[in-house]
Order: sequence, then structure tokens, then C-alpha cells
Amino acid sequence: MNLITRYVIGELAKIFLLSVFTMTLLMVMVFLVQEAWQESLTPETILELIPYTIPTALCFAIPGTVLFSVCIVYGRMSGANEIVAIKSLGISPNKVIFPGLAIAVVLSLFTVYVNDLAVSWGRTGIYRVILNSSSKTIYSVLNSHGSFNKGPLSIWVDGVSGDTLIRPHIERHDENQNNRIVIRAEQAKIRVDAERNALVFRLENGWIEQGDDLRLYIDKKDIELPLGDVTKKTGSGRSPSNLPLREMKTELTLQNQRVEEQQQKLAVNAAFQMVGGDVIGITQPEWNSAIHELDQRVYRKHRLETEPWRRWANGFSCLCFIIVGAPLAIYMRKSDFWTIFGVCFIPILLAYYPLLMFGVEKSKSGDLPPFCVWTGNIVLVGVGLWLIRKVCRL
Repeated sequence: MNLITRYVIGELAKIFLLSVFTMTLLMVMVFLVQEAWQESLTPETILELIPYTIPTALCFAIPGTVLFSVCIVYGRMSGANEIVAIKSLGISPNKVIFPGLAIAVVLSLFTVYVNDLAVSWGRTGIYRVILNSSSKTIYSVLNSHGSFNKGPLSIWVDGVSGDTLIRPHIERHDENQNNRIVIRAEQAKIRVDAERNALVFRLENGWIEQGDDLRLYIDKKDIELPLGDVTKKTGSGRSPSNLPLREMKTELTLQNQRVEEQQQKLAVNAAFQMVGGDVIGITQPEWNSAIHELDQRVYRKHRLETEPWRRWANGFSCLCFIIVGAPLAIYMRKSDFWTIFGVCFIPILLAYYPLLMFGVEKSKSGDLPPFCVWTGNIVLVGVGLWLIRKVCRL
């Protein structure tokens, strides 16, 4: 490794590590404040969330900070005429740009891994922690205020003894204040059933009232209410956006089988109805339901096909940003890195991300093949290679 390569890598590494640490810390704090505000989390729960938020924060922080680092290093080198000095020695600017590209490849692979970790491990961990904390949050609020109100659910108690609610009064209604249910009991305990996505009240010696006509006495019984009443988090199941990359191929194979089974089922039913002369039966609501189920299966298949391409495209945005940022910083010959960063980042913000979102949406719907997700990356690489060629000819 020659002197120039070591120098560029050292400068990039110092600025990148400092900036990515700062940005990640800031994004983790913003995320935690947002979750704490939305979910009324306790301090202990917030601390439990920190490890699970770091991968998501890194996914957003790495591409921006790597571009920021490139703008600082190459902009300062060009502004101080170091690039001119290197060219006067007969050394191509490519020798200066190459170390940045090498770092970008490594960071892109790492970002793909972190992206996969964030959606498969981070989201699941956040969901589990918040669900487990739901009952703790309710107990904490009831113990300090004597009442808990969130969305359609309201709870009042005379007191809290350990994990027991003393004479709770529970009300639940829909958005229009209809279908009001009132629950009263001498004692109650709360727990979360994550598998059923339910908030479970263990009631003793209570009553359930619904409207003016229904009143039911309860000795000891578990009453389930939707967990969505107290938290905005919902179970992700086997959503493609939450699956690790290693499971995508197997899940896609299974989904293809489900699509084929539904298509065969519809074909057989249609054939029987036509042979039997039941042409009108094809227009019945049962057919609309079956066709809708087929559409849902096909849509999930397209999502499974798109997701790996999206994660790799997101990860390799680091490489694309450096391919554009490095030669542009050299070409501008300014030591004011904020100007360079703005000139680089604003076009990327206005061009790359809209193209990425467009490719993802069209691929999910099946209108375009999955590799179209890489359209934004390809555009940036094309612009970057043109800039590198222009810089080398100066």
C-alpha cells in the first residue's frame, strides 16, 4: 500500500467513524423519543430498546456519512491543490479515488448485512420489547395516576397492589363511540399474549355490560382485548419486509406453490361450473373472494421477489454515493465541504430516492421486473463514471 492510498484511507476513516458515530447516536435518540412518546414507555423499556434500534439507525446513517466524509476529504485535497500536485507527478487522480471506492465496497456489503439485521432482528426485538412492556406501562400509569386512557380503552382503579388492580373499571368503544363495553370487577390482573396479539384481563367477581340489554356476571374469567388498543405495534407475521435474506428463497418457493394451488383451484371450479351450465355462478361473491385471495398471494410473491433486490440496492448506495461524490468534490476545487455536500446530496435526494421508491413500488405490483429497483444506483454510477473521466482529463 503506497503513501497516497494510506493517506486517503486514513483521512476517510477518521472522519467517517466520527460522523457515523454522531449520526447514529442522534438517530437512536430520535427514534427512542418517538417510540417513548407514542407508546408511553417506561425508562427501563427505553433502555431495552437501544440494542434493537442501532441497526436501523446505521442503515440510515452510513450512506449519508460516507458521502459527507468523501466531500470533506476530497474537497479539502482539491481545494489545497493536493490533486494538482499529484497530477504534476504523473499520477492519475484515479489513484486518489480508488481507496475511497474500495472502502465503499466494504461499507456497502456491511450495510446490506445491517439492513438485513435491522428488519429481521431489530424490528422483531422492538415489537417484542414493546409488547412485553405494555402491561408494565399500564400498571405504572395506573399506580401513579389511578387511570389510563389510550385510544378506545379507558381504565380506572381504586388502587394497585403489586400486580393486582383493585376494583377496576374498564371501558372500550369503537371510533364512533358505539359498541361500548363496560367491565367492572373486584380485582383484576393484566398480561400480554403476544401470540394472540391480545391484552388479557384476569377478572375476579365482576360484571360485563354491553349496551342496555346485556349484563353478564363473571366469577373468574380471562377477557381479551385487542393489543392495538394500547400500542401501535402489530405482529408482522411472515411479512417479506421482516424476513432475513437467508429465508427468502425458501419462502418464495412456498409462495409460488400457493399461487399455483389457488390458480388450479379456480380453474377447476370454473370448469365444473361451465360444464354444468352454471355460467351465472362465476359472478357470485364467492368468486370475487377467491380472486381477491389469488391477487393477495401474487402480490406477496412479487414482494418476496423484490425484497432482496431492494436490500442490496440500499446497501450499495454507499458505493454509488462515493462514485459521484469523490470526483465532484475534486472537480469543484473547494475546501468548503458544506457546499460540496449540498451540491452532491440534494440531486441524490431528488433523483436517487424517488427512482428507488418508484422501482420498489412497481416491482411489488408486478408492473416491472425486480431488478428495476437498481435504476437509481445505475443512474448514479453512470453520472459518477462520467465525472471521473472528466476529472482525469483536467
